[in-house]
Amino acid sequence: MKKKKPFGCLYILILIIFLGLFWYWQNYGLQTTKITLSYNGLPKGFDGYKIAQISDMHGIEFGRGNSALARRIRNFDPDIIVCTGDMISSHARDGQAFMNFLEEIGDKYPIYMCLGNHEQIAQWKEFESESDYGYESFIRQVKEAGVHILDNKSEILEKDGDKIRIIGLTLELYHYSRRDAPYADDDLLLRTEYIEEVLGPASGGFNLLLTHNPSYFSEYVKWGADLILAGHMHGGVIRIPFKGGLLSPEHVFFPEYDAGLFEKGDIRMYVNRGLGNSVINVRLFNRPELTEITLKAEP
Repeated sequence: MKKKKPFGCLYILILIIFLGLFWYWQNYGLQTTKITLSYNGLPKGFDGYKIAQISDMHGIEFGRGNSALARRIRNFDPDIIVCTGDMISSHARDGQAFMNFLEEIGDKYPIYMCLGNHEQIAQWKEFESESDYGYESFIRQVKEAGVHILDNKSEILEKDGDKIRIIGLTLELYHYSRRDAPYADDDLLLRTEYIEEVLGPASGGFNLLLTHNPSYFSEYVKWGADLILAGHMHGGVIRIPFKGGLLSPEHVFFPEYDAGLFEKGDIRMYVNRGLGNSVINVRLFNRPELTEITLKAEP
C-alpha cells in the first residue's frame, strides 16, 4: 500500500500560519492615512497646517511603549496632535498605554484631547462606587503631561499671526443611544441647542471641533463647525467591500458615519478608525489608523 504524502497537512499548516499573520496584521499593523483639506475660509497663516489624529487607543501599543506610533507622528512633524476620545477603556485600567505614548512623543507638539464614552463611563463608575477605576488618576497624569483636555471647552490656535478656534465637545452618555428604528428615542438624541448650551455659539472664524461620536454630523454642521474630527466607530469593526463598516459600538449595522471623510457643502468630518478594539476583539479589512491631515487655504 502506498504511503500518503504529507502535502495535505503541510498545506493546512501553511494556511494556519498565513491566517495568523493576516489576523495580526489586521489588528496590529498600523496604517497611516494622509489627507489634504482645502478651505476658502481658512486664515492664510494656517495654509499647510498639519494635524495628527489618533483615537480609541484602549490600551493598545504599537512598538515598545508606543514608540512606533510616536515615531510615525514625529516623521509627519505636525503642528498639533489631537486625540478624539477613548484613550482608556471603562472595563480595564489600561491608561498606561496612552501615558507611554505621551512619554515617547515628548513635549514638542501641543496635544489636544476630547473625552469619549469610555472616559465618561470610568468616571461614572468611580463616582458611583467610590472605588478606584483609575479615571481621576489617569486624567491627573494626562494633564501633568501637558495635554489640553477640552471638556466642553475651547482654545485659540495661532500660526503666523492668524488664529482659529479648537473646541472639544463632550456628549452625555445618553447621546450614545441607538439612532436606528425601532430603537431610536428622540428624547435621547443630540440637538444643536444642547451644543450651543454647553459650548456657546460658534465663533465667526474657523472652528475645529473635536468630538468622539460622529453620528451627529448634521448637528455639528448646524452649530457652525468647519472641520469635525471624531472616532468611536472603530471603522465598523469588520469592513465589507463596497458597503463599509459592519457594526457600531451601539450594535447598529452599517452605521452611516463609519470611517473616513464625510462632507456637507464646505463642512468636512473625518472619522478615524481608531487604534484599539472595543466592540469585539477583532478587526477585519480595518487596520488601526493614524490620520495625517494637512489644511490648505484656498485663494
